[in-house]
Amino acid sequence: MANADSDALYAGKTILVTGATGLYGRNLIPRLLAKGANVRAVARRVPAIGFGAGVEFVAGDLKEPGFARQAVQGCDGLFHMAGTRGSIGIQIKRAAEMLHDNTLSCFNALNAAREAGVARVVYVSTVSVYPPGERYVEDQAWSANPHPGNEFVAWSKRMAEKLIEAFEVQYGAKNFAILRPVNTFGPWDDFDPRTALVVPALIGRALGGENPLTVWGDGSAVRDFLYVEDAVNGLLASYERGLGQGPINLGSGRGYSVAEIVAAILRHGAPGTSVRWDIDKPTGEARKVADTARAEKILGFKPKIGLEEGIARTIAWYRARG
Repeated sequence: MANADSDALYAGKTILVTGATGLYGRNLIPRLLAKGANVRAVARRVPAIGFGAGVEFVAGDLKEPGFARQAVQGCDGLFHMAGTRGSIGIQIKRAAEMLHDNTLSCFNALNAAREAGVARVVYVSTVSVYPPGERYVEDQAWSANPHPGNEFVAWSKRMAEKLIEAFEVQYGAKNFAILRPVNTFGPWDDFDPRTALVVPALIGRALGGENPLTVWGDGSAVRDFLYVEDAVNGLLASYERGLGQGPINLGSGRGYSVAEIVAAILRHGAPGTSVRWDIDKPTGEARKVADTARAEKILGFKPKIGLEEGIARTIAWYRARG
């Protein structure tokens, strides 16, 4: 809920966005620019499509402590969203990279921000930190191990959350916000079937003409999904009102089955396509839905865009980009 008071947190401020070329970064940066912020964007490589005026792009690897310290210098705020992600299959195949690379980049970025005195920091964790369960409530994250299919990314994210907790214990730092978003999709997502998560992977394959469309599992797995525009609203609300409040889930609070996702994609993007369910492949947890009461209470967050509309918008954007 934008107002003059909240916009003062951005206008004329230098705000660092890590993972700038990813789904969150690409959608957050225009919003920050609209609020009058000076944006410093960090990613490992120079993107083929730039960010336009008002954005200082810096290429580098946050696994290097020196680069992390350089990136945060002179910044008033940080949205740390950089990380290596992927499907369950990729997370298992690249287990060591997922744990090592994500842990190093998170620790370096967060510690550099603390040392540099960055006033406001939003750290984007993940709902995968939770152990298996029907509904995920923030205080349950450490009650058991995360699901084996996500464990290496989940442990790196858990430890970065614990580092923020340690900052408060040792230094009294209360200027960090922790968000645990659910599976987010939308424009600028990764649609490469080899690396993409479920919604963009299915969109890419369906609109690419795959018929029948092969989908892992039987379609019964239930997940909580969030359109990226709503996710960015949550990021900004967390920057404004979520500091020092502990972890906060960011999701719709509603579960959608994979079968519903597939049906919506085919409806809006590839009518007439048949589906082949590959029940021999892993599907992850049966149900993963976030409790969103804390986000609503602390951030005033409620998603505005439902799954069907979000998928339709994403497909339209994907088609427009050729």
